[in-house]
Amino acid sequence: MVSIIVPTYNERENLTPLLERIESTLGSSEDYEVIVVDDDSPDKTWEKARELSGDYPIKVVRRKKERGLGTAVVCGLKESNHDVVVVMDADLQHPPEKIPELVSEIKEGKDIAIGSRFVKGGDKGDFGFFRSIMSRGADFLARTLFRKTRGIKDIQSGFFALRKEIVKGADLDPIGYKILLEILVQTDYDEVSEVGYKFGQRKSGESKLGLGSILNYLRHIWSLSRRSGELARFIKFCSVGGSGALVNLIVIYLFTSSGLYYLLSGIIAREAALIYNFSLNKLWTFRDRDISGAKEILRALFRDHLVRTGGFALNLFFLWSLTEFLGLYYLISQVIAIGIASLWNFTGNTLWTWRSEGD
Repeated sequence: MVSIIVPTYNERENLTPLLERIESTLGSSEDYEVIVVDDDSPDKTWEKARELSGDYPIKVVRRKKERGLGTAVVCGLKESNHDVVVVMDADLQHPPEKIPELVSEIKEGKDIAIGSRFVKGGDKGDFGFFRSIMSRGADFLARTLFRKTRGIKDIQSGFFALRKEIVKGADLDPIGYKILLEILVQTDYDEVSEVGYKFGQRKSGESKLGLGSILNYLRHIWSLSRRSGELARFIKFCSVGGSGALVNLIVIYLFTSSGLYYLLSGIIAREAALIYNFSLNKLWTFRDRDISGAKEILRALFRDHLVRTGGFALNLFFLWSLTEFLGLYYLISQVIAIGIASLWNFTGNTLWTWRSEGD
């Protein structure tokens, strides 16, 4: 038994062919229900869905005050009656013929089964240059911040199945369209699989992708970062860096005032600050990472040095280029350069320095 959640907005013309294909695929082999969650579409998609409920097992939810695909899916989860749930768009870009494969993965023990454009059998279709660039950027941002997404090829997919029990009690508060990302970050699950599918062409209606979608994605990332603890991690990382700068100043002062040449003092001070930062980050910022034993700790320390050397080079490059070519006051250039280097260091530490052999 399967609940299929279909969030809609101005998808009236797509409903009939979608339901026909779902029925053709599942009608003789699986008990199912389709939950159409419509955001009070001007084209009265909700009205068309009610008309079709005489021919298909449809439950219609018309939302007059809320908007957004993500929250529509959360609403559909609350309305669903079955333990296996499939989420898909109404625009026919997600092939209903792939639903049995996704459901089969859940029945075989997976917690989430993702319709993926980036595994064997998958095809992203005619994505377009701009959309491809935006997708890659969105992927990189999410994978940098959220460790749980890194082993999954298509974290932006809107076509997936899940075991309903994994969302019970979860803090789901999505913004915009990326409900799968919300679920991957905010729920507890063990196994995820991906099933290749070809991303189809929209048959009618208009794409919802635009500037508003991009801004909503950034707002969603911010919200997820705050709720998942990754924003707190970044603040800890910056705090450690700030205290490390103080350690650097103290060490260089002590050695130089003791008679050591100031450049040698600077080298010692930098190394002392790096070891200080590394130690405090291990004990505080990244204490949830499974880095233990002399071999792993030394490897992480080596990686940290490489990352921060890259950050130091970036700092110098932007200090020089912003001052020389853009004519910025050197202190303003340095503030910008420090910000860029800090983001580099945090990204490197998150993705590489504190990655264990099992990641």
